[in-house]
Amino acid sequence: MISMTSMISITSILVMLCTVVRAASATDHVMAPGDPWPSAAEVAPGDRILLTPGIHQNVGPLLLSGTPERPIRIGSVDPTQPSALVGDAWSLDVQGGSNLEISTLMVISGGSGAVRIRGTTDAPSRNVELRSILITPTPGVLVPVGVDAEDVHDLRLLDLRVTRWQRAAIELRNTSNVLVARLTLQGDRQASTGVRMNEGVRNTRIEKSALLIIGGSGVAAGLPSSPAPEASTPTPAVDGLVIDGCIFERIAIPVTIGSAKDVRIERCTIVDPSAAVFELRRPAARWATATDVRASGNLVTWKVNGLARLLIDDQPDASIDFGPNLWWAATMPTALQWLGGFPDDASPQVLEVDPRLVPRSYRPLEAEAVGFGHLAEAASKDVDPRDSTEDSPNPGP
Repeated sequence: MISMTSMISITSILVMLCTVVRAASATDHVMAPGDPWPSAAEVAPGDRILLTPGIHQNVGPLLLSGTPERPIRIGSVDPTQPSALVGDAWSLDVQGGSNLEISTLMVISGGSGAVRIRGTTDAPSRNVELRSILITPTPGVLVPVGVDAEDVHDLRLLDLRVTRWQRAAIELRNTSNVLVARLTLQGDRQASTGVRMNEGVRNTRIEKSALLIIGGSGVAAGLPSSPAPEASTPTPAVDGLVIDGCIFERIAIPVTIGSAKDVRIERCTIVDPSAAVFELRRPAARWATATDVRASGNLVTWKVNGLARLLIDDQPDASIDFGPNLWWAATMPTALQWLGGFPDDASPQVLEVDPRLVPRSYRPLEAEAVGFGHLAEAASKDVDPRDSTEDSPNPGP
């Protein structure tokens, strides 16, 4: 007679065997440059599409979907030798795909941009991850848009590097639950925006990232590209944004806020802004003005006569709630009289502490400055739907 313990052991073994069989049924599709891509019918959940070194042209539109437990993975055969994608319009075009992990590639921008991920209003793309991808321009031609995402939910952009673009390195429309972590943006004075959020953008977190040399805004939230919906009360274009533990270096305006609600700018290091540190931009007609915007724990430093204003305020009915921040230039606090000062209800600001930043890492040597900027510990451990990753900070290039 078989004991209950034996039956449990046999059942456990059968479950393990079934799991092994399912894992073993996954297929690796190994592709050389010029090979036709497998169709959606030929790729099953859990499969991998592995690209051999070389240049792969016009990838997409991809209509592939895995499952949450068994995503479809696309990447290089050898991550140390990333395969290159290049296209006429979009070099990597994902349309309607869900449960995808795309990694270890170099994407050379096409005429429209580098990577496009697009669902539909009725069938949005879900659970898509881009990781360890270099996005770079065709020689002599700037990248129009690095990553363009529309109608995508649960999107993760991890360890991406985007160099030299025009409109935006990352552009979001009608997205929710987006995590951008350990992003490096290396622009120039022709770059308009680093991360641009248009309309319908909900619950976005940007953390542990480095945004370097941008002629316009580093992060721009609530700049709609379409008319506002018909509603009895104005709708915010962006709802829920956290910018945490990032470096902004030599950016004209590190953060621009248009039609946005529930925005947190926390523990960032801002070095050498020029036009302003923050901007409240007037939203388009029928879009809501900015509400519940707070900046706290940030470290801001600039060269003497290098900054025009602390804040550009083009929203008379909106304001930024300033928690404690550290502001430093050799002329502080005298410079406040021509930089514009702070709202009357702002928390006390630190104005006379030279943080003595270490070059490149921007680690403050001054003890009174260590509680500010991208290396400061999180002040709150509260659980949030936009919770951060647990990896250690690595925002630098």
